[in-house]
Amino acid sequence: MKKSLILVILLIVSSLLIAESEKIVYIDTERVLEESKDTQEAQRLFAIEQENWQAQLEEMEAELEGLNTEYESKKMILTETGKAEAEEKINQLLNQRQAFIQEIYGENGIAIQKNAELLEPILTKLKNVVEKVAIENNYSIVLDAASGAIRYAKQNLDVTDQIIEEMDKAVE
Repeated sequence: MKKSLILVILLIVSSLLIAESEKIVYIDTERVLEESKDTQEAQRLFAIEQENWQAQLEEMEAELEGLNTEYESKKMILTETGKAEAEEKINQLLNQRQAFIQEIYGENGIAIQKNAELLEPILTKLKNVVEKVAIENNYSIVLDAASGAIRYAKQNLDVTDQIIEEMDKAVE
């Protein structure tokens, strides 16, 4: 077990020594996305959608407030049937409002879908640009400071198979 651990450590150290001669750079995708004109345009479009959703919600709330006010002012003169009808109408509108909020802002709501739809081409472009710049500048690895992920790496730097082999030897 100790021999296997030492061998894994030696493999990692040797990989790092080899990597020293390679060009390793990093990017900050958070900053790229914050400052990118594409992202700013996507945010502008998303804000317009949000304004539309908010306007629809405010319209529902105004209608609900009007119904409540009317009901409260006429409650004393309404028959039991009239009260029940007015309350049912208010409850229906409350349910519609809640369904609308869920549809837009829920777990898989339209807002999340729209945001993903707007970001997808930007993230694809980012991936392509990172690969292009890495190849043009002969970078071996491009790390992402924001997520700690590798955005690009030359295939010859991947020692995953060696590590798996050594891990499997340690099990035997």
